[in-house]
Amino acid sequence: MSNFIIKKTVFAALILLPFFAFAQSITLSTDSEIVQTDALFGFVLTAEGSFDSIEEPDFANFTVENRSQSQSNSISIINGKFEKKSSITYSYALRANKAGVFEIGPASLKVKGKTIKSNKVTITVTGQGGGNAKANSNSARNVPQNEAEADATNENYYEKRASSLMSPLSEWEKKTPDYFIRTIINPANDLYAGEPLSVSYYLFVKPNSISDVNFYKLPVFENCWKDEKAETRLNFKRISIDGKVYDYAPIKTYILIPDGTTDTIEGTQMIMDVITGSFFSTRKATISSVGVKVPLKPMPEKEMHKNGVFGDFTVSADKESIVLDKDNMLKTLVFSIRGCGNFQDAEIALESNPNLKIFSPEINSSVSVTPKGYCGTKTYKFMVKGLKKGETSIKVKGFEFFSRENGWRNPGLAEIQVNVKETSGVEDNSAEEREAVSFELLKELPANVKKYEISPLTEKKWFMLAILIPFAIVLAAFIIRMKVKMRSYRALSTGAKMNKWKNKIINAKDSAELLNDFYDALEDLYGIKIKGERINSLKQKYGEKTDKITDFIRTIEEISYSGITGADISSLKEEAIKLLDPRGFAK
Repeated sequence: MSNFIIKKTVFAALILLPFFAFAQSITLSTDSEIVQTDALFGFVLTAEGSFDSIEEPDFANFTVENRSQSQSNSISIINGKFEKKSSITYSYALRANKAGVFEIGPASLKVKGKTIKSNKVTITVTGQGGGNAKANSNSARNVPQNEAEADATNENYYEKRASSLMSPLSEWEKKTPDYFIRTIINPANDLYAGEPLSVSYYLFVKPNSISDVNFYKLPVFENCWKDEKAETRLNFKRISIDGKVYDYAPIKTYILIPDGTTDTIEGTQMIMDVITGSFFSTRKATISSVGVKVPLKPMPEKEMHKNGVFGDFTVSADKESIVLDKDNMLKTLVFSIRGCGNFQDAEIALESNPNLKIFSPEINSSVSVTPKGYCGTKTYKFMVKGLKKGETSIKVKGFEFFSRENGWRNPGLAEIQVNVKETSGVEDNSAEEREAVSFELLKELPANVKKYEISPLTEKKWFMLAILIPFAIVLAAFIIRMKVKMRSYRALSTGAKMNKWKNKIINAKDSAELLNDFYDALEDLYGIKIKGERINSLKQKYGEKTDKITDFIRTIEEISYSGITGADISSLKEEAIKLLDPRGFAK
């Protein structure tokens, strides 16, 4: 009888399953929106939900060097409802055929006769590459994975690095194939002296295998100016390389601008510890990236453009002319440099003028990393004062800039016309006659005037008491009211935090996400930090009330490390919420 019921239940689940499939979606993404001709880069199509077929995007102007596919499915029954989650990922290794700006996409899904389209991705292809992926892999430094400083005489000091997120594992990465740091440089090669470049570090790990990471040593760069963009938290995505699935996340991105002193930019390794296992039995693996050594080539005809900088800029002024009062009024002139390139060396300087006093400028920059490069605006605010009456002009010292697309250019900013007027002085009234007025001071009172001693009302004691008593009453009432408000605020704050973590726990997709949310909630609500602690240490700090918590964590970890996918964790979510409840926790 029991076998009959089981068969009927499975049959009903299979019949009803398509009606409970979740919404469909399809997205396109890339690891680099700016590439060079012949450079290899990664492109990913991700589709989720239940669908009939996928139409891949058109890769016109690109060559598909490699294509891999990965798929995952999970079925769960929560509160009597069936839920099917499925996703499929196509990973492409593309190579640009020619320079230009191209769109890839959209891709589309066919669902019961309907079409769902994806987004489009714009790829900017510039310059000429090295012809193959190996040529695009610049030489890079490699230092030993220990606490000693890098030794440039070591035979393994220089290694080849990967050219994109989709590249096969390099010889260095094969040494630790389960966990490694990949370094991506953009542009990948043929860099000019003074050209900004980005160095991005990505962490690759086996899916759902790590619990924490610690930085041991960050890279140090020489012969350049550096700006840093750090990730607030690891945001993992999935990718397939050589048929093996990895989770990867960006760690840090550095923007480097060569200072012009040498023909190379060099950087040391990034070294970090990857923590695996639970807090009862943690294990640590130390991994490191390759070092960085980027060769630079001089800009074409640099000797003819000594004040030239790399970039594509426009220069403008907020005024075409100004009027000044001699020795009196100051005016402000604002010049702006907009575009992409070497903002460090792109400067506005004004030629000296004996008829004017030009003060040192106030400089403001709003520059950031964009898909087109290091782009933004740099402004110069000059204060100008007139010294001599008459008409004159303000000239900007010339500078030129070089870009791959347009070559050398001159911004050609026109002169600012200045008219200095004479001011009307203050009238001199020293020669005018002034009427003299004499005053006689009363030095003493007459003898027949009576004198009275009168003390002010504010010095009377009864008056001071009459003032202080109501003030004390108001102050006491205010203090009591503030205490009540503070208690109410703390209660509301704790309740708001609890609601936030309750929602996160309810929406946890799997046991690993549930465990991480539970860790963070304990630390946020009660200041209890579980990660990395031993049971005895926890009991010494918090007493026996952590027993239920540690037992609960063990249960989640048994599910996480058992390899079971799609497990029903609804009961674990309810238990986590009960353990975090302030009323239950206080007991």
